Amino acid sequence: MENQSQFRSIIPIQVRFSDVDMLGHVSNTVYQNYYDAGKLHYFDEVLPEMDFINIGVVGAMIKIDYLKPIFMRTSILVETHVTHVGTKSLTMEHQLVEEHTGELLSTCLVVLVCYDIKGQKSIPIPEQWKEQIRRYDREVILK
Repeated sequence: MENQSQFRSIIPIQVRFSDVDMLGHVSNTVYQNYYDAGKLHYFDEVLPEMDFINIGVVGAMIKIDYLKPIFMRTSILVETHVTHVGTKSLTMEHQLVEEHTGELLSTCLVVLVCYDIKGQKSIPIPEQWKEQIRRYDREVILK
């Protein structure tokens, strides 16, 4: 994962009572929900015109590393950025950090494919999207 300063899209997450398992920490099954909130926040900031009805993105791969447990009263932030944009896919990195200390709790790597929802097929990422991502995430690698 990148240095924390590379992440510009940041959203706080409230740990809910239902997120916590019998061991007293957030269940590993809940982390994906946190990362999805970060993904949506990123797209709202960077690609607000994405309608998810005609053209959107679908997940092709996800890898989550659980570095430290998250407990009920932990204040967490989801930090998100795009590191690579190809012809039809992009790579997005997320991390969960403790809001007050900056301690890294979890990392996530996702590959998303641009998708024609009605046509049910992958399509090239629109050039406008690539440019908006590049302007927002200046370190992104474009193909």
